[in-house]
Amino acid sequence: MKKAITKFTGTIKLVQESDIEILSEIYSKVFSEADRNKPWDKDHSYKHLIYWLKIQPDMFFGAFNENGKPIGAIAVSIKPWRRSNRCSAGIIFVDTYYQKQKIGKILFKRVLEEAVQKYKTKSFEAITFAGKEFPLNWYKKVGIVPDENAVLIKGNCLDLLD
Repeated sequence: MKKAITKFTGTIKLVQESDIEILSEIYSKVFSEADRNKPWDKDHSYKHLIYWLKIQPDMFFGAFNENGKPIGAIAVSIKPWRRSNRCSAGIIFVDTYYQKQKIGKILFKRVLEEAVQKYKTKSFEAITFAGKEFPLNWYKKVGIVPDENAVLIKGNCLDLLD
C-alpha cells in the first residue's frame, strides 16, 4: 500500500449524483472497517447517500482529490428548532487513504459556514456511537460535546406493532 499524503490539496464542492457511486464504495469501506460487526454493503451505502442528496442537495459537500475524484463527504439537514434553525449531521466520512489530513474538519467547517450563512443556523447536533473512541473523540476535538440531557431511543418496528 502506498503511503498516504499528509496535506490535502484538493477541493471542496457540492456532491452531484454522478459522485455517489464512488462515494458509496468509500462509505461502505470506511464504516465496515469502523465496526466489523455492522458492515455496510455498497448497495445500501448508495441508497443512503442518495437519500441524503435528495433531502438537502445544497448541504452535501464532497472532498475531491487533485484529479477530481471524490474522497469523502459530509451531508447535513437544516431544520427549524425553537427560535432558530438547527444543523443536524447526517454523515461524514473520508477515505482511509486520505485520513489524518484534517479533511473531515475542512468538510465540517465548510458545511457549518454554509449553514450559518444561508440558513442562519445557531446550533449543531449529531448522533454517534457510544462506547467507541472514534468518532466520538473526533467530534470532541472539533468542539462538540455529548448532551447529558439527551437519550437516543429506538425500537424494532415489528415488535412495536404487536
